[in-house]
Amino acid sequence: MPAHRINVTTALKIKVENGTTDTGLVKYATRSYNSINPEITDDDLYTIGQGLAAMQTHEVGDIQRTETATLSAD
Repeated sequence: MPAHRINVTTALKIKVENGTTDTGLVKYATRSYNSINPEITDDDLYTIGQGLAAMQTHEVGDIQRTETATLSAD
């Protein structure tokens, strides 16, 4: 029986530079925006991420889409 996805949740995450390590590597902090409509397109979510990134005081390293789902054989 094939598995299907249920209970999908989507989050937008923006990684911002947050200092450096003892060895000089960049450290990042993540700004998370949860409960995003899972139907949103990648293009629309990226556009929103760019708008939020523009308001950050720290340099933005990455804009990410994270999805979590339950798999079921029902």
